[in-house]
Amino acid sequence: MPSLRLPRRLRRLPGGQSRHLARSAPIVAPLDPRLTVAGPLDPSLDAIRSGLASHRRRLWVRRIVRRWWLALAGVTIAGAILLSVARLFPIEMLPTLLIAVVVVGVAVWLASAVHARPTLGETALAVDAEGRLGDRVSSALSLATAFPALAGPAAEGTDVADPADAPVSETAEAERFVRRQRLDAARALGIAPTGMFRPRFSRRPAGVALIAMLLILPLTLVPNIQDIRIAEARANRDEAVKQAAKVEEIAKELDSKGVKPDDPRTRLATDLRDLAAQLRARPEDLKANLARLGSVEASLHSQLDPSNEQRASALTSLNRALSRSAAGNPNANKDGDPKVTKEDLKNLGEKLDKMTPEQRREVAAALAGLQSDAAQASGAAGQALRDAAQAISQGQTAAAQEALERLGQSLQGTADQVQTNRDLARAASQLQDTRRALADASRNAGQQGQQGQGQGQGQGQGQAGGSPRP
Repeated sequence: MPSLRLPRRLRRLPGGQSRHLARSAPIVAPLDPRLTVAGPLDPSLDAIRSGLASHRRRLWVRRIVRRWWLALAGVTIAGAILLSVARLFPIEMLPTLLIAVVVVGVAVWLASAVHARPTLGETALAVDAEGRLGDRVSSALSLATAFPALAGPAAEGTDVADPADAPVSETAEAERFVRRQRLDAARALGIAPTGMFRPRFSRRPAGVALIAMLLILPLTLVPNIQDIRIAEARANRDEAVKQAAKVEEIAKELDSKGVKPDDPRTRLATDLRDLAAQLRARPEDLKANLARLGSVEASLHSQLDPSNEQRASALTSLNRALSRSAAGNPNANKDGDPKVTKEDLKNLGEKLDKMTPEQRREVAAALAGLQSDAAQASGAAGQALRDAAQAISQGQTAAAQEALERLGQSLQGTADQVQTNRDLARAASQLQDTRRALADASRNAGQQGQQGQGQGQGQGQGQAGGSPRP
């Protein structure tokens, strides 16, 4: 056996220096001998390791429970802070944040519980402290690690008892000391209380958690005025997205009717697409959205002709009368279609050469009688009708045909203007409905929130009043 010397910390120091060093030196958990020693271990050392296993599990449970109290205190404090801040500022994601706090708290607790699994050396220190074993178990593990040659089974004939009078070497004395201390530690561990390391009630974390819960209770039950703002913002956002889709549909409908780039319907469709993009990009900004809607609506109203329906009625009557005069049929073109009128005027121009002077005068007189109606429908139509009547009465066939063609085109153009004005008016009405829907969304949400708060307060007062005592 090689020469062995006891470590300096096991020797007695004069003047109480050992006690001073014990107080000032940091506590270091000894290692598990199985990690440093290969081969079989001393039976007493195996008994110490197996005896520490059950204490190790109970110590781990105590640490887990302790960290559970700490996690509970942290989660309740974070929840109370979030609910308090939600009283000052609207936090729409408050439920999600509260769930996230709980999830994070549980995750941190689980991670800390895994990390808190005690080592064999930490268990030995805890057993010595709580079982009042005087560092027996931890010293046995430390000696086994410091003297790995003595961690295995003793050789045959080795006696750990003190020799009578025969002198012994320092190596033999060290071995007897280590093995005798190990046997003493194993016996002490065997009679140590088995109820050590029961989970404790952590007063401070539990008190903090209780105070936080007492704060959370009124913060949860008392109605929060910020809920009204959150409901209004959510209603504004949902309604803005909904109305953006409707505005996009209006733009598509106008695009299908406005085939020319300079058509007012095409320009309006472009403005409506920009409006729909703003509603989707900033759905919560009610003031900006209403202002943009009002601007587009005002610009649209400025393009509308207030006398459009009167012009449409006059145009329908004029088309009907012109068709009947040109075709000589009192039932022609009952709907007043400008396309039918244009075709009838074209046929009239082709028949002029076959008419007698008397027939021409009758046609010219009939057309001249519609002069006022044509002027009311369109200035260009009135001028073309005047030229056609004059040319027909004078027998100028070519000039009459050209004037009749201009008259048909003018009537068709006027009909297109009437239809364009109607499309713009319909779009203006739809935009007005959109603006009202946006304005009413937040108003209705606010009223519902106030009603909910009133019901909650009424229920609270009813519960506080209770029923009279019998």
